[in-house]
Amino acid sequence: MSKFLSDIEIGCLVANWDESDDDVECSDDENEMFMYETENYESIDSDINLDINSLPVIFEDEGEYITIPNNECSVINQPKLFDNEVLALDIYEPGPSSSNTYLDTSKNNKYEMNTCPNPSVIQSARYKSLRPKFSRKPIESTLVQNRIPKKQKTEEFKNLKWKTGNLMYEPQLIAHDENLLPNKILELSTPYQFFTYFFNEELFTKIKSESELFAAQIDINKKFSVTIDELKRYIGILMYNSVCVVPNVRDYWSEHLGLSHVYNSLSQKRFEEIRRFIHFNDNNKMLEKEDIHYDRLYKIRPLIDHLNNKFNSIPYPRDLSLDEQLCATKARSYLKKYMPAKPHKWGFEFFVLCDSKGFSYQFEIYSGQENDQRFRLLNEPDLGASSNIVVRLTRNIPRHKNHRIYFDNFYTSIPLASYLHQNGILCLGTVRKDRLPNNKIPNDQIIKKDARGKSYEYLTVYENTPMSVTSWKDNKQVNLLSTYCGSLPMLTANRFDKKLKKKINIDCPTVIKEYNRFMGGVDLLDSLIGRYKVRMRSRKWYMRIFYHLIDTSVVNSWLLYKRTQSQLGKPSKYTLVDWRKNLAYTLTRIGFVQTPTRGRPSLESNRKKQNRTRPTPRPTQDIRTDNIGHYINHIEKKGRCKFPNCKGYTNFQCSKCNVYLCVKSKRVCFTDYHIIK
Repeated sequence: MSKFLSDIEIGCLVANWDESDDDVECSDDENEMFMYETENYESIDSDINLDINSLPVIFEDEGEYITIPNNECSVINQPKLFDNEVLALDIYEPGPSSSNTYLDTSKNNKYEMNTCPNPSVIQSARYKSLRPKFSRKPIESTLVQNRIPKKQKTEEFKNLKWKTGNLMYEPQLIAHDENLLPNKILELSTPYQFFTYFFNEELFTKIKSESELFAAQIDINKKFSVTIDELKRYIGILMYNSVCVVPNVRDYWSEHLGLSHVYNSLSQKRFEEIRRFIHFNDNNKMLEKEDIHYDRLYKIRPLIDHLNNKFNSIPYPRDLSLDEQLCATKARSYLKKYMPAKPHKWGFEFFVLCDSKGFSYQFEIYSGQENDQRFRLLNEPDLGASSNIVVRLTRNIPRHKNHRIYFDNFYTSIPLASYLHQNGILCLGTVRKDRLPNNKIPNDQIIKKDARGKSYEYLTVYENTPMSVTSWKDNKQVNLLSTYCGSLPMLTANRFDKKLKKKINIDCPTVIKEYNRFMGGVDLLDSLIGRYKVRMRSRKWYMRIFYHLIDTSVVNSWLLYKRTQSQLGKPSKYTLVDWRKNLAYTLTRIGFVQTPTRGRPSLESNRKKQNRTRPTPRPTQDIRTDNIGHYINHIEKKGRCKFPNCKGYTNFQCSKCNVYLCVKSKRVCFTDYHIIK
């Protein structure tokens, strides 16, 4: 291998390294290669690279040739997984061998099979880690009721063979044509327009009708009605709650901590009334829990489906990552999970498909029902609980466009990689050794003797899908499975050497750099949401999800704005906090009408202010052009007209925008200001 590498020009890349969710250290950058041994070449140190799409594969053990076809692949048969595959339940299962097995949930909440010779230890570990403290239902009845039959291995999977080599693709075979944003997206310009692309009038109308119906179901004599403008102002107050945090929600209407944009938009009583009755689905149509079609997310289902459809309407980029996300809460709910390795240990678990910038294209909430047969499409195989998450979230990705998806070892399996490859989707992910049958990856004793930076690469073919497994030693061993790249060309990573007491460069496979470069999309989304998020508390479990989806929509609208500006070649002028403030101000002023007062003005309004007042903030474009509640007020003190390119002074002011505007026969700035965009 060293002889082969000496003939390649390798650029030195210094990367920032972080620990991933599966306790491995990885890196970032890309290139592709695939090299085989044939009967004409005795070792992999040959200077010739053989292309995967034109040459056969030789296996060292039996000398058997397997022809690799081009990208035209047949429809996948439903492959079977391992005997001891851990499915959607945290249950104890005896392993196929004579020794017993138990579930170890101590590592980042990733299920892992370990051997345990003592049955008493099995029982204690089983009931300690799996039975929730707050559950009054016996755990045995739950396990028997929800037990899923284990899957069997296929003969091809059992007899999987490996050989030493390097994965290589011609660039045109894995090329991707980037889809540009459509004109209807490029025409959006303001934060309000981008946000209402996701939270549109259709969704607000649905919330309005369901909220009024819910109020009537509680009390038929209760005359509750809400307008769409009031719902927008309610969400605008939630936006202010994310950037202006107060100890109690009612402090927004208090004398000392009150916020004028909040108490001028809705009264405290009206805000709490909307918060009490806001609803998203008809309770009378909800099925009983004993019904096989019962949906645990029924109360929030219309909102989930609507936002998924709107997020999916944005063209997908080439690189996508899939990971879990936690919506932190301590509300009482059957869906709440406990994850001791997370910073927030209690909450709802989301599975999110993002790009490398953090834009969320598809998400689903863990309810324990996702793996039911009724939620699986006819052409989708059953690959196991974890891999089925990837199958569902990638339904809307365009087929045979060479999109690349990245995930960690909770999802990675050989049948999943084969399914994605046959649909024209490339994948890369960390992988567990027990999911690679007959693998040749060196054990820990051999790895300990290797120098830091040593790597091994092995090739296999499963259901006409070529795959590469790369094992690399950094602080510890890292194993990655890929269908489009391998270890070559070898790059470099900067590490601190304890003996030399300085940083040195070590060899780093391309697949490691590639994984670390594009895998952090969901973590970036978590970071953007966590900086400014709705912190309002509620006893209703689905309200916490509602607030989380609002935050996700705000972040998505901001990232979509940055993408449109980049495509148009313009700089972005909004930071995330400025985006939220602008959006909160616009939403709280939507449909706001300030009725002009009658009679003589009070003496206090005629008093001259001794100190210089702050400049009046300019209204946003959406408020200025909504044609609602704009009246002409006569002010005794003149001010400069705020219409662009007008240098005149006037006594007239807009009652809603609070800006001076000329009202003359030759120059009607008041009318032009509220019409021109």
